[in-house]
Amino acid sequence: MSMSARQVLKIIRRHELLLGAIVFVAVLVVLVAQLLTTPVYEATATVQVELNDDSGSPDMAARNQQRVSNEAGIYRSRALAERVVQDLKLAHDPRFVDSPLKEGAVLDSRRLTRLAGRLLARTSVSNVKDSDFIEITVRSASPEMASEIANQYPVSLAAYRAAMRDERQGKIVRQLDDERDRLAAEAHQAEQAVAGFRRSHQMLTGAGGSEDYAQINRIAVEAASAAAMRAAQSARAAGVSRAVSNISTANASSSLLEQQRRQLDDLTRTRTEMAMTYGVEHPRMLGLDAQISETLGGMQKEQARVNAAAQAQAQADAAREAGMARSEAAASASRAGQLEGTLHAITGKAFANTAAMVELNALERNAETARAAFLSMSTRAQQVKASLAAAGIHSRLMSPAAIPENPVAPRPKSATFAAFIGSLILGLLIVFGIELTDNRLWNAEQIFHQFGLRTFAMLPELAGDAVTSAKANPVLQDPQSLFAEVARGLGSEVADLAIPGQAQTVLITSPITGDGKSTVTLTLLAAAVAMGRRAIVIDLDLRRPSDSVLRSTEERGGMPDLIDYLSGTAEVANLLPAPAQAAPPAEGARSAPTYEPVVISAREPARNPVALMRLGRVRELLEKLRQQYDLIVINAPPTLATRDSRMLMETADQTLLVVRWGKTTTEQVRAAMQVLQKPVDGVVMNRVDYAEHARRGYGDPVQFYMASAEYFEGEMPRPRRWYERLGGFPWRKRAPTYA
Repeated sequence: MSMSARQVLKIIRRHELLLGAIVFVAVLVVLVAQLLTTPVYEATATVQVELNDDSGSPDMAARNQQRVSNEAGIYRSRALAERVVQDLKLAHDPRFVDSPLKEGAVLDSRRLTRLAGRLLARTSVSNVKDSDFIEITVRSASPEMASEIANQYPVSLAAYRAAMRDERQGKIVRQLDDERDRLAAEAHQAEQAVAGFRRSHQMLTGAGGSEDYAQINRIAVEAASAAAMRAAQSARAAGVSRAVSNISTANASSSLLEQQRRQLDDLTRTRTEMAMTYGVEHPRMLGLDAQISETLGGMQKEQARVNAAAQAQAQADAAREAGMARSEAAASASRAGQLEGTLHAITGKAFANTAAMVELNALERNAETARAAFLSMSTRAQQVKASLAAAGIHSRLMSPAAIPENPVAPRPKSATFAAFIGSLILGLLIVFGIELTDNRLWNAEQIFHQFGLRTFAMLPELAGDAVTSAKANPVLQDPQSLFAEVARGLGSEVADLAIPGQAQTVLITSPITGDGKSTVTLTLLAAAVAMGRRAIVIDLDLRRPSDSVLRSTEERGGMPDLIDYLSGTAEVANLLPAPAQAAPPAEGARSAPTYEPVVISAREPARNPVALMRLGRVRELLEKLRQQYDLIVINAPPTLATRDSRMLMETADQTLLVVRWGKTTTEQVRAAMQVLQKPVDGVVMNRVDYAEHARRGYGDPVQFYMASAEYFEGEMPRPRRWYERLGGFPWRKRAPTYA
């Protein structure tokens, strides 16, 4: 759903204390942390990379930028950080470590690695875009140390690079000499090994010329082809002989066998159809069984004959194919013998020539090795020169880092402002998350959208005797109060549902206990008698404890109660007071006459309320009360606690559901509607905090109650101050209640 700016502001105002608490705590924590943080100083040294590139390459600029990036990577390396730690003796400096080493103590590799990691965490290296400058920034609690470390980086890198360059050049020269000797020896051994291998395995090459070698290969191929053909034909002859035994005659058939199979299917189908009519011992069934047996015997004989004929035919065909294969194998064997003889003669001559080629190969090998060694040395020399050129890349300190005077951290103002903005955003997310996930009922519009029900009244909370007595209700005791006006509105809404000329029965229930349905029942009773209606309350919540809020308006010790009537030991006349008469108004009072409110209840909880709640007895009571009263209010048990309310709805004309403001959830109301299985006529929202409700700004009439304060007498619910709304503090005040 889309929300307007006004609705957003109302949502923020509903949770202004939570939002303010989140912002206050976050800002306070950040501010305290900033004030307690040790100041950090930052020193920056600028280094220029000197590029030695005279190649004239068109992509010189790109290569130089890559070299600058590589140089910056070296400044970020752990190896250089370890060198700086060693050069400045940071392990012995208390400004850098909390527990420095003593003079003369050896710095082990593990501690060196840890200190280098700490130095890298305090150092940032960045190369300026499109230039040959690199900025080295070091942060430290000591301004002097930050400057020393930043200026030491180029010095340590120069020393580190010089040592590595000398070591690398000497190593390269030694490697080149060793590599040349090793390659010459390996080449000679390899040629000897190749010649011996070809001789022992008769792998001829070169000596007889390419034409002899091609002829040998051609004859060898033809001999191999003839030998393969002979082997294939022999294998084929053997395979045909073996395949005879694997020939299957399972699918062999004849016209007679097919006819017998069809006859068997017809007999089987006929027997199945007749089995449903005749018994197994019936003569016709026995005859069919005999025919089936005879047909099966004939089929077996015919199948055996067909299989024998198929097997004989398969053996004859196999013998013919095997003979032809043996004949072809003999022809291939003869040709293979001739070719092999010719091949042996030519191969002997080729081997003789191969022995004379060893000395020639040795000469060629020596010449090739000399040429390869020369080329290798030339190539390696060029590589050494290139590496020396690359080693010519240096960086020098252009702008030394000065000792900083002002710390870069902490920054209380910027950090506090960032904390304020961040906590405000977080608080707003939490507030809107609470608002979106809040399933409690707060206003009449919410009830109408969720369940399509009208809200008859939004009653403020009662206190004192008005909770347990209709006579003490503000409707009768303080008729000009705000509560009395809201209660009379409830009475008018209920009266509008009545059929003219007939008594009205209203059932009042709630989803769970604690919603205040008994208080609403007494309020409706007081509002009805104040409007001149003869009204009575029947408390059928027989499971309530002995201190229920519903009691008789007069203590009549020893008189029968509602349980006595439901159990059949008393009559209606024993429960009711004298016939209701309208009480005249007080002398001088300018008001209409009213009736006394009447309540029928039980003094103690019933042990078996389900057995007592027989509809026949309840209907009889209601019928008799309809003759004397205009309004009968039934106080039913909570809907989700028992199923009595659903049963009592059949005896009532209308049903009101009481919900508690800000406590009852939509799930509870939805579950109650499912239990009742019948439509509810309206909802009464009870225990409404008018001041808090108006502050939340739901846009209903309650929001503007203070604008009509002059129409009411007595104390009006006033908006609470922010410190009064803080829960759990001694100065927290409850909303005004009506006693």
